[in-house]
Amino acid sequence: MKISNLVVVLSVFFAMSFSQTFAITKVTDAPYPFNGKKTVKIALIQLLTKGEFMQTFRSGAERQAELMGAKLVALNNEDGSNESQADAVDRAISMGVDGILLSHGRYEIMKESINRAVKAGIRVVAFDIDMKNSFVTQIVQDDHLLSQMSLDALIEDFDGEAYVGYVYLPGVLPLDKRDESFTKTKAEFPQIKEIRRTGTLETPFSLKNADQIKEVLRDNPEINAYFAPFDKFAKGVILALQEVNMTDKVKVYSADISTVDIRMMIKKNSPWVATTATNPAAIGATGVRAVAMKLTGDYLPREITIPPMLFTQEMLRDANINQLSDLQKKFPQFRTVDRASASWIPREKK
Repeated sequence: MKISNLVVVLSVFFAMSFSQTFAITKVTDAPYPFNGKKTVKIALIQLLTKGEFMQTFRSGAERQAELMGAKLVALNNEDGSNESQADAVDRAISMGVDGILLSHGRYEIMKESINRAVKAGIRVVAFDIDMKNSFVTQIVQDDHLLSQMSLDALIEDFDGEAYVGYVYLPGVLPLDKRDESFTKTKAEFPQIKEIRRTGTLETPFSLKNADQIKEVLRDNPEINAYFAPFDKFAKGVILALQEVNMTDKVKVYSADISTVDIRMMIKKNSPWVATTATNPAAIGATGVRAVAMKLTGDYLPREITIPPMLFTQEMLRDANINQLSDLQKKFPQFRTVDRASASWIPREKK
């Protein structure tokens, strides 16, 4: 796999023939075009559609569209390629959709098709890809806060003094932002000492990173904490700790969450003690609401930032969390995001 494609795939984890149609209903007091006088069509175009994050993102978008009486059409990017994703945008244009919710991708490949969509009068919202177009609303995770909240847990656990291993490599925007928080933390807490950093984009991510981390742990037995601000990296740390029999000596702090992550965290004697994450279903729903508000002329900022939540191992165990969907049931504050909303837009109340 080419490095450029690896960068895109990694960005997607950070966080097309399938279609889902809902009955068109009239939303009380809704402005045009959501007042029942036409069918609002929104295309969901994701770079990748497989994986828990992407599927949960789509389910949140579908549910929000259903609540508003809109028709959401997910244009499947079967081969996961950037070129196919760009083609899907042109398909959406030819279908005459009212809005597009774009998820991930590469700017240099997507820019021409997205520019054509904007010129056609289609309202566009993009998640985790900056289209550098003032007519496109951006949705991003707060990557600085994702990193900082996990680091704050590390600082508290170690009373501001720790020997830290670090997994990171530059060139992926979400990771670069998370690294800025780590740099800031080290400056504010000089006793948080970075001992060694590694990181690779080779696949499979977890195994390839584990190979590097094992050598770090063998050479630096004083390491008592590991900061891996991406869950695939954190899994690599866990694998390495198991291999060198250091799971009882090192605590792991990360960002992002999945069902697999949760089950690794709650396992007896797991060294994975904290992670921060955003809810992909809430992000998908926010994207659909943003498209709707652009269609009705409601005010939206140029960029919508999604705040994360910290989950500790203790929190997950105490709440009997076993999978990602449990988080929405047990932690209401994780269920929805108070971004991109208007009084006329119905929200999920379950």
